Amino acid sequence: MTNTNSILLPDLISICPFKAECNPAYERVSDATEAWLNSYGIPYQESTKKYSLWSGLCFPRCSQVRLREMCDIWTLLFSADEIIDSAHISEDDDRSKQQLYKNMIECLQPADSFKPLTSFAAALHEWWQRILINITPSCRERFLMAYRSASEASLLQVANQKNRRTVPDLETYIKSRRNASFGYVVYLTVEYSLELDSIDECWENDTFKRLVDYANDAASWANDIYSFNVEQSQGDYNLISVLMHADPSLNIQQAIDRAGQMVINCYADLERVRSELISWGTKVDTQVDKFVNGLGAVIIGNAVWSFETPRYFGTERAEVKRTRRITLLTPEAPMQGNLTESISNQKKNSNGNTTENVSSQQTLHQ
Repeated sequence: MTNTNSILLPDLISICPFKAECNPAYERVSDATEAWLNSYGIPYQESTKKYSLWSGLCFPRCSQVRLREMCDIWTLLFSADEIIDSAHISEDDDRSKQQLYKNMIECLQPADSFKPLTSFAAALHEWWQRILINITPSCRERFLMAYRSASEASLLQVANQKNRRTVPDLETYIKSRRNASFGYVVYLTVEYSLELDSIDECWENDTFKRLVDYANDAASWANDIYSFNVEQSQGDYNLISVLMHADPSLNIQQAIDRAGQMVINCYADLERVRSELISWGTKVDTQVDKFVNGLGAVIIGNAVWSFETPRYFGTERAEVKRTRRITLLTPEAPMQGNLTESISNQKKNSNGNTTENVSSQQTLHQ
């Protein structure tokens, strides 16, 4: 008899067209990042969290100086995200989270033009002063726009966490996930970390933008698969829940299998679109090739890292890595029951005076 509490994760690593590697400067840099965070009163131990390892795996080809900048920003944001993602929040905690987000959105300002209200914002503001020394003007503007967009999208999610969960339709979820995932921010730090200074015009090209979207989707959806168990136990939704909401006949294993196939399809789409890129000349083409390989490093690096950090699989991560099998955590509220209730409410609403918005975004109450 099949254990319905046991789920087999898809193999997204061996089939990935990119191969994992770690930046040789990782260990030296991670110590410096840990000391930097601690100097701001932010408690962090790399040996426990492995957040700097994420940067070591996702930016394997950059210089030691640039890797330090990547470890600083992403370890800081992972640490802040831990606070944002706390499962149980009071009214005061909710306001504090929103204030943290707003302050961190505003902190990317020139020196002496910003007053940090938290240690996270103070650290991020100092990091930005270092980045301003070397970042190109166009990359700077793209980064600021992407960072603000992702932060505001995440802030909106925090606002929705207090009393309800909303499960959007698949198309809506894909669009919102691209913004809230910080994927575009990651890929702009790829551009910066590899010291690319000649791909500005590429960002205006539709094929190039599609390629970045596929890379974003592949990494985001893989993350949804790996983080699903923790998120469903807290009553949150992600791609798995969205797929089950769209097709109530799916059980959790089938939804995870479908999500895994979506990631694998993204691998193929990324390779296909890469072959369709136009030529911008030898210098630009060389940098574009480095950039695309950098996207691939993030995709495979993020997947490999998910089994090295306790963030998703806790102390069982080595066994999960070996077997790809997880045991579902007990949820605060049964997800399948919430989905069934939502669909039932949708049918009831469809008999009344409703709009298309009712079917595109249903409310799941805690």
